[in-house]
Amino acid sequence: MSLRNQTTLSSIAFSAGTWLISGWLNLLEARAGGAGGGGHSSGGGGGHSYGGGSSSHHSSGGSSGGSLSPMAFMVLLVAAVVIIVIYYRFTAGGEPVSSQPEADPTLDPESLTEFQNANPDFELPAFEEKVGRAFETIQVAWSNQDISTARAYITDGIYQRYTTQFLMMSLLQQQNLLSGIRVSGITPVSARQDGPYDVIDVRIDASMKDSFVCRLDSDLNEESQATFTEYWSFLRKKGTRSGSFDLFTSTQCPSCGSHLPENMGEICRCAHCLVMVNSGEFDWVLAEITQAADYSAYSAISELKSPDLAEQLETILGECPDLSVQLIEDKASNAAMQIYGALATRNPAAMRRFVTDEVFAQLSATLTSHQIIYNRLYLNEVTLIDVKRTGFKHRLAVGLSVTMQRVDLHAEGTISLVDPGPVCRGRVLILERNAGAVSTPGGLYQHQCPNCGGAVGDTIDVNCQYCGTAMNSTMRERIVTGFLKENDYARSVRSGS
Repeated sequence: MSLRNQTTLSSIAFSAGTWLISGWLNLLEARAGGAGGGGHSSGGGGGHSYGGGSSSHHSSGGSSGGSLSPMAFMVLLVAAVVIIVIYYRFTAGGEPVSSQPEADPTLDPESLTEFQNANPDFELPAFEEKVGRAFETIQVAWSNQDISTARAYITDGIYQRYTTQFLMMSLLQQQNLLSGIRVSGITPVSARQDGPYDVIDVRIDASMKDSFVCRLDSDLNEESQATFTEYWSFLRKKGTRSGSFDLFTSTQCPSCGSHLPENMGEICRCAHCLVMVNSGEFDWVLAEITQAADYSAYSAISELKSPDLAEQLETILGECPDLSVQLIEDKASNAAMQIYGALATRNPAAMRRFVTDEVFAQLSATLTSHQIIYNRLYLNEVTLIDVKRTGFKHRLAVGLSVTMQRVDLHAEGTISLVDPGPVCRGRVLILERNAGAVSTPGGLYQHQCPNCGGAVGDTIDVNCQYCGTAMNSTMRERIVTGFLKENDYARSVRSGS
């Protein structure tokens, strides 16, 4: 066999073997953000879609999801070992397959240079220091199940992911203790423009001890020493001057200088001047966390992406001055996590304000007398897949790949497994808003009336108690008009409905 053929075969063998092993292990990791806990947005690395990237997640379960039995896992493990042995058989004992090191496929130096040229005041060491501080702070926050220490520099969607997972862990009396945290590398890999924002993706290489404890059922306990890579995406409003303010160390409002509340909660707003602190107008804000296996791998959800998405976005941008793909996906993840939280707590009122009457009826009908809690609930992938105008509304379809393990929480405080292990399911969330409308910062998904700004609670009454406006109207906010299984969405696209 020629050296070239040996090189090709051995590379394929090694990639396939490590893919099989890492794909399974990703389902077992539980650190901050979880196994694939962040969804790689359409602005991520890889350079395959609008905005300079592609969202992706490797799913062994396809559209319907599925878990591996112990026997199936052993078969895959043996296959992976055999494949890797083949790799070493072709590479050991001879000349190196290639004298050149393999390039990092996620690295896009041209985009970083372009960003630096457009922002000459950008200081890379200062930015990397902020990333490192955010990483370590969030790991501690995850262990403590309290994300308030990082609230000023995370988006609302990231906040909702954490708080919903903390809710599930509280119901199941769980704690995920992380220790021995060590960061070995922080590397910006790409930059892009996304509507009115700049976005930088950063590769983080780290290791830690990961101990997951469940007091209700010790069979759910896990412990590992993990070495891993994640990609964190940070956004900032275009034109923001670097170094003008540091949200990562300051406890003061970047606008008026007042002391910020210790726990700002859903609405990340200064109590004095009412400015939205995490708007991206003052400093970088964390918008996405993606596991390495999800960052540039094959994605079943991405297969649903409209081939005309780039052109569709260009058309819609003229009518939506506030459109940002990253923030659309952030809002979709916010909505999805609140929906899952409402279903798990059997409190449909928690989602009533931001879904249509039809979606509310559909989701409420799935509730049973059993309280189904999620032992794992991670958004592996959140990616915009379609944009269109239907009549006077803009309709955005966002694909979600969700890893979960359902358990039945009994009244006496015991649990039984519904899923024998973590499963991956595909969903598509539809958001609609009137063309020309501009959403209020904060707003409906943060329990705030989009018309008058009044605080609203969880209630099945969709009319604001202050101004009487129907809160789930598409006149001022993007409302959830569909929450579909992946296959159902694909069928609707094929049928043209």
